[in-house]
Amino acid sequence: MKKIILSTLLLAFGSVYAQKAKVKPQANKIDKQLVGLWKGGEKDQQIAGVEKLWVMDRKEDGTFVLIFTTVQDCEVNQHIEKGQWWIENGEFHELHFASGQTDTYTYKVLDPDHVKFSSKQQSMTMAADTYSFVDTKIDENNQ
Repeated sequence: MKKIILSTLLLAFGSVYAQKAKVKPQANKIDKQLVGLWKGGEKDQQIAGVEKLWVMDRKEDGTFVLIFTTVQDCEVNQHIEKGQWWIENGEFHELHFASGQTDTYTYKVLDPDHVKFSSKQQSMTMAADTYSFVDTKIDENNQ
């Protein structure tokens, strides 16, 4: 099931990949280790009973495109978000253009293909007391 969802995400991602963000990004500090195409997921942390999977393209200009897939009670939904990301005081900031809200995370690069994020400030209420996840870099030659 996860391979089907990931394949669907990658196909959907291709259709929005070339679209430009409507908001002009400002020049902010970025960590080049975080640039690229990444995938991740979590279950029951944001919303009890919901599994959330994503593919995120963090660009060198500080913009991102994020495709979420949620699975709850055999129902699958997708949502696409665009925004801006930057590093400030050693923390990862993620501004979502549609909501105007910024999420803040501490992060640790575990190796060139894995980054662990831990929530510091979220724009939404979480089901779990702590929210953390690991993003895995998607190898462009072996998706």
